[in-house]
Amino acid sequence: MVENNKFKKLKVLKSRNLSNSKVAGNFFGWLSLDEQKKISRLTKLMRYPCSDALSYCQLCEGELNVVLQCYNKIWDIHPMIPLIKNAGGYITTWKGKDPRIGGSIVASSSLKLHNKILSLLKPVC
Repeated sequence: MVENNKFKKLKVLKSRNLSNSKVAGNFFGWLSLDEQKKISRLTKLMRYPCSDALSYCQLCEGELNVVLQCYNKIWDIHPMIPLIKNAGGYITTWKGKDPRIGGSIVASSSLKLHNKILSLLKPVC
């Protein structure tokens, strides 16, 4: 990333508190209303639009704490994995599996936050 004609290292915004986190998600239309109700605590935290690769990049730049997406294809998520990890973030499927298999993905800025999000997603996994 270049800022003021200088290279800036990508680094996630560390946050362990879910209530103060900047959460972006895009699964409306992918999850039924009944499934969304099961994770209503999480949907209420989503205050930022999710724009695929752009949102993952915003996580890497420290602009977001969590990115949630449904049904990523492997070609969509593979380029993002090293960026997120090198910026200090965590990325898995909603079931906590290797993100290289694609599918529903969660990326976050801290392990504690990541585990909290995974626990909130369990009713729909």
